[in-house]
Amino acid sequence: MEPLLDQATALLQEAQQLEPKEALARLREATLLLEAVRPDRERDGLLALAFLRQAQLQRQLGRPQEAERAFVSGYSYARSSREERVRRLAERLREEFGY
Repeated sequence: MEPLLDQATALLQEAQQLEPKEALARLREATLLLEAVRPDRERDGLLALAFLRQAQLQRQLGRPQEAERAFVSGYSYARSSREERVRRLAERLREEFGY
């Protein structure tokens, strides 16, 4: 399963350099790969990051319902991952989104 984590990580990094719509496609691809991996702290942290970035981009593109769905998933994964960096991002976005 390690190759899937590596592929997903590469997609997450690649998404940072792309325009929002293209970035969303890469983030969704990363999400699909990560969902195929056995749950653990690293996988959940990466899933949280993918969903939280999707939420930011959806909001930026004026898609509040999609942004909320992605945020809720990302927030949940951030809490289960126990990755402090990802949890801080989730809490910051929670405040920005007004939850």
